[in-house]
Amino acid sequence: MPKMPKLYSPYGPRPKRSAQLVLIWMVILIFALVATFYLTTRERGIISDTDTRLVDEINKIKEQAEGDGVKGKMGKMVP
Repeated sequence: MPKMPKLYSPYGPRPKRSAQLVLIWMVILIFALVATFYLTTRERGIISDTDTRLVDEINKIKEQAEGDGVKGKMGKMVP
């Protein structure tokens, strides 16, 4: 009788994963975590400086508008 080809069955025993495959996936995961951490932390200082400058400019414009005595001239500014 000819040997039947082995078909995949979800109920049968699963093949053992190779250690090399597990190691490759772990390296990929660690690389992704390090890259994500690097990309999120390198912009932190730049964004804070930009936010501070923007708030200062908005406050300066508000002070000028209040000093002019013309409140209807500028729309309501939301920071």
